[in-house]
Amino acid sequence: MHDDVLWVERLVHDLKGPLAPLQTAAYLLRADGLGPERQRELAGIVDRQSRRLAAMIDEAGDWARVSQQPLVLRPVPCALAHVLDLAIGAVPGCRVEPAFAPGDADALQVRGDEARLVQMFLALVGYQAWRDPAGTPTLEVARSGGDVRVRLCDAGAPMGAAAMAALFTEPSPEPHDAGLGLRLMIAAAIARGHGGRLTASERDGGGLCLSCELPLG
Repeated sequence: MHDDVLWVERLVHDLKGPLAPLQTAAYLLRADGLGPERQRELAGIVDRQSRRLAAMIDEAGDWARVSQQPLVLRPVPCALAHVLDLAIGAVPGCRVEPAFAPGDADALQVRGDEARLVQMFLALVGYQAWRDPAGTPTLEVARSGGDVRVRLCDAGAPMGAAAMAALFTEPSPEPHDAGLGLRLMIAAAIARGHGGRLTASERDGGGLCLSCELPLG
């Protein structure tokens, strides 16, 4: 019960974040004599913070569904290369290029919910692009028996074992996307819903590797 109360308190606190600039912008937009440039600036604040609030509400809704019902709906065969392209393309400025074994780019498929798989890989790619903004994370895709492993590695700051273990089990104290800090936990739930798993390990020479293992379908 104590943990639930702390979580609700944090949720309320985080959701209030976009409200202050929204309320300020709305108040200023009612003022007389605003020039067009200032109006556009305030309208931009309303747009950005509204989208941020909507994303936070979606994130909270996904986390609520983790314990209430499966996140994976209507599983169908999904081309892994297509899923990865959609996820990478949704990260602004991301230059990651998936590395497949010869012939695998067109052959590898997993059975699942395409939208959720994109959501999962978007969380992983977005997190590592934030950790290593000046570099380009590597993304390797390889078969392993009846599974496929997607391994994404960055050259960012090293993480201790405890921090790596908490990535998929505890809310991030400093969300990389100005959200609620639940996206990696939701990503782990999506992997489990597809019969797979997410793991974190230290990269040789420094950095962090996030790995996703999924059954081929």
